[in-house]
Amino acid sequence: MHASTITSTLLFSLFSLGALASPTPANEAVNHLHKRANRCESSNIEGLYKRWNIWVDNDANYNGACGSGCLDNIRGRCGSSVTDWGCDRDGNGQGYYHFNTPTTCSEYDMTQALKACLKGQTIDCHVV
Repeated sequence: MHASTITSTLLFSLFSLGALASPTPANEAVNHLHKRANRCESSNIEGLYKRWNIWVDNDANYNGACGSGCLDNIRGRCGSSVTDWGCDRDGNGQGYYHFNTPTTCSEYDMTQALKACLKGQTIDCHVV
């Protein structure tokens, strides 16, 4: 019994060394992963208006032009006074919406507007 344990240990060690010494093929693809997440933040600017910053993964799946479908829903929930609208997409398809609304536009209103344009995804908005 003792000899079989030693033999098993030696064989395992030899195979492990072979695996460690094997180089990775040069043409093997390497994936660089990074964490992304939907996020919605608002800040009240001196009681005059709310500034919104929203990050949406895979914005292109939901909006033809960056954020355009969401902008329509935001206007529907918060009124037509959406100002300084901006939307940018990064190379990974994440959309970044930044804009202002009246202070009467609540985090709940924004969460519901986003849910409507993102096919049921819920992004809970919060004050920063």
